[in-house]
This record gives sequence, structure tokens and C-alpha cells, in this order.
Amino acid sequence: MKFLLSTTLLASLALAFPSPLPQEATSVVPQTDIDIDDSLVSYNFTPAFTSSLDDLFNLLDSIPDSVLESGDEALNQWFIDNDLRDPSADLLLDTTPALEVDDLDLVGDETLVERGVLVARASAWKIAKCVASIVQMIATTAVPAAKLLKIKKYIKALGGVKESVKLLLGATTKAEKLKAGGKALVYLSAELLGISSVKAACF
Repeated sequence: MKFLLSTTLLASLALAFPSPLPQEATSVVPQTDIDIDDSLVSYNFTPAFTSSLDDLFNLLDSIPDSVLESGDEALNQWFIDNDLRDPSADLLLDTTPALEVDDLDLVGDETLVERGVLVARASAWKIAKCVASIVQMIATTAVPAAKLLKIKKYIKALGGVKESVKLLLGATTKAEKLKAGGKALVYLSAELLGISSVKAACF
């Protein structure tokens, strides 16, 4: 009888506390989240942002990949040569690190977890400041070339400038962005709003 009870108890414990996956199995389990500030991906881009986003994304799309891949000095010189930045400008430094996202991770959205809905309720003045920061970003802020290259790739993954702007304006929460444009849209919002000068103006 004691043996029977012990066997039953062990079986119950085994069901309650399943053994961990073998080492080789855990390596193929997909990551379930990346560390993104929810406020950056739940921001409500109103129609007031249409022109500024369209202009910025078109500008970024026009920068040759070879320039972005050559680094910050080459990018700064390209801006100066194209009359987009004053060579004597006292630039703000973007100190926010770029997201550690593999290009292949733009496909699908099943591994990104929705951690809550935090919609930014901005006043008209705050929206105006945010729009202005996006308009002035290239002229006033030294954003790393590597970060702008990532943003450019997200825009391309979403189908181009017009589609990217449309998706940003149409989706507010992280869940809505995931549904509308997958992880590429989430990452685009996070990278853009995470730029130091933009973040300071928008939040």
C-alpha cells in the first residue's frame, strides 16, 4: 500500500512540475520578447504627423546605403553636401542605443509579447513640439548612421514610405501595430521615437 501511494504521489508531482526541456530542445524555443519601452510603440501618431513623417522617410530613403554603411562622418558629410545640415551646426547627440534586432526577425509577429496598452495622450502643444522635432531632426541631431540604416530597412520591409506612414498613423497600441505591420512597424516606431531629441519633445 505504501509503495502504491508513493508511486501515485510521484506521478502527481511529475505532472505538476514537468521536467525541463533537454538542452538541445531549449535552444530552438523562440524568444518571447525584446526590451522595448511600451510608450515608444503605443504613441498615437495623429494626422498632424503626416507631412513630417512623409518628408523624413523620403529623405532617409534617398540616402545611399553605401553612405550609411560608411559611418557617421560619411553621413554627416552627405547631409552637408546636400544642404541638409549646416557644417557649423552645434549638433545634439543621440545617445539612445539602437535596438538589437536581427534583420531576419522582421518576419512574423508571433514572438513579440504585448505587455500592456499605454496610449500617449498628448496635448496640441505637445504634438506640435513632437512634429517639429521630427522635422528638425536631421539638421539638429547627430543620429548614428547605423540607426538610420535600421530605420530605412524597416521602411522598406513595410512596403515603402507611403505605406509606412499610413501604418504608423493607423495603429496606436503595440497590439495594433503588430497586427497592422508586424514587428517591423513596432521597431520603426521605437527607433524613431527613441531618438534623444525626438523623445525629449514627444514625451
